[in-house]
Amino acid sequence: MGPSLRIVTMCCLVCALFAPGCTITTEGVQQAEVPLEEVFPPSKLVASYCQLAKPARPPEADFEAQLGGKPKAGILRKWNQLSTLAADYGIPKRPPVARVSVTEMTSKQNAYGAYTNLRPGLLGETNYVKIGVHGVVDGERLIFVQDRFVIVVRDLSGLAEPSRRTMLINFARAISDRIPRDITDINVVGYLPYENRVPATERLDKEDPLGLGVFKAGGVTALYRVDNHECKVFMAEAGTASGAKDLLKDVKKAMLREGQVAELGIAQEGFQGRLFKSQAMAARRDLVVFGCYGDMNEREMKNVLAGIDRRVKPYVAPKAKEKKEEEKEEERKPGGLGPLTPSL
Repeated sequence: MGPSLRIVTMCCLVCALFAPGCTITTEGVQQAEVPLEEVFPPSKLVASYCQLAKPARPPEADFEAQLGGKPKAGILRKWNQLSTLAADYGIPKRPPVARVSVTEMTSKQNAYGAYTNLRPGLLGETNYVKIGVHGVVDGERLIFVQDRFVIVVRDLSGLAEPSRRTMLINFARAISDRIPRDITDINVVGYLPYENRVPATERLDKEDPLGLGVFKAGGVTALYRVDNHECKVFMAEAGTASGAKDLLKDVKKAMLREGQVAELGIAQEGFQGRLFKSQAMAARRDLVVFGCYGDMNEREMKNVLAGIDRRVKPYVAPKAKEKKEEEKEEERKPGGLGPLTPSL
């Protein structure tokens, strides 16, 4: 390749990388904007099934049936639905085999919230599939979430198991591959430790998940289990440090209504007492307030909260801190290298 061609190639790369609608993450992963219509797999990408018609806005009755009823459609709208398109797949001149609907929400967090309220809880482990961020097979439907999209794949043909499950999963994987986004939990859910967490019990609520009138802007809950003992974890992120302190004070007041409280010894501040007539604990780290209640013993519950605390503010070894400070100091010096930028 000659010098001229190399220059042209580099220019094309730069234009492609920094074109409108395209973002390069700190890890160098491209995150391009995806038009809703392009999330749908083209014909014959899944077996020999063709897209029988272009994706279109479904009639209300079809929209509700796709999700599993009117209450489910209401859940989706509650979490700020932007738009929904649907398309049928099958063999031309025959009844459709599958219907795919893709709903774009206003944010990744709203998509995750809608999904966690749409999926049934406490199904068998085989019902949950690792597609997108999370996915669940529930009878004739597979529902999953990825980025701002909530996707439902529905069997229209009455296939018997395991053929139906295979077909649903094949469609879901093909759709997931068409969304070039990082597959990660939203921030607050990412603070939940994996150890002893009951699969797919994470739920994001718009209203107070505890019903105490404390977490008025909503929060996250999840179930943890050790042997036959369980505790329900709750967590919310405030906008300011003073807001987080106030949240913890309100939780403490709720505990005091059921008895005395004692210092917890976890995070920046914390208390233990009782909530809902069960042993309970609550703590704060930076802007995050978290706690739990249930019939686990004290050590088990403290372990869960300590795990959350470490995830909210991971420990940084002193040497690593010093090295980071040295690098910052070097950048500030005249003639320093400055922040490193990825080369093309």
